[in-house]
Amino acid sequence: MKKLMIIILLLTSIASLAQSKDAKKLLDAVIEKFNKVNDYKVDASIKLDMNFIKVPDMKAKVFFKKPDKMKVQSDGFAMLPKQGLKFSPADMLKDDFTALYVKSEMIDNRKIDVVKAIPNSDSSEVILSTLWVDTEGLVIKKVETTTKKTGTTQIELDYKSYEYGLPSKIKISFSLGDINLPIPPSGEQNEVVESDKKGRSKRGLPKGASLKGSVIMTYKNYQVNKGIPDSFFDEKDKEKKKEIN
Repeated sequence: MKKLMIIILLLTSIASLAQSKDAKKLLDAVIEKFNKVNDYKVDASIKLDMNFIKVPDMKAKVFFKKPDKMKVQSDGFAMLPKQGLKFSPADMLKDDFTALYVKSEMIDNRKIDVVKAIPNSDSSEVILSTLWVDTEGLVIKKVETTTKKTGTTQIELDYKSYEYGLPSKIKISFSLGDINLPIPPSGEQNEVVESDKKGRSKRGLPKGASLKGSVIMTYKNYQVNKGIPDSFFDEKDKEKKKEIN
């Protein structure tokens, strides 16, 4: 019922635009372009900025192979934002949804189409996603997603090249309420230890706290469609890992 109301409200608010563009066709074109990437290897730098938690900057090597194989190699803290590291329009838009064209605007001298995507299934955790699509480069520049449990997340993407639609930088901003994020054991990394009213230490966020912050991932030295064997993604095959490094 809630999704039906959202769809009705959105249709009413943009009715004057006469739906002059096919939003689903635009998003399909973005996915089609990204699907030309069979595999890639890239160096990633990750910076996490979160209240309550202090995490040092990290470096990693990210390996991807279509459709969904991914490997992250890093000597740093294990809490790597894998969802952002493997950003894929196909993954983001894999569920059945209704796409609505909202408007076009110019951002940084590039034409951007704004599209809203509403999942058709009531079981979906996502309530609504708004996407800003570069119509010339056929890439996603920004996404705002509201979910049932974890609040709203915003993803901003920059590109140095539009050939494959692979971003050079991703910034994920979030505000998550009422969660208890696990903290690594003492000695592994900087940790946050709170004290209760009796002075006893405890790990995680204070009860009822809201975790806010951002993750910034910068990518350099893309190697695209050079060929990565399936065996490289097998955790047991360590020799194959060495061959790709």
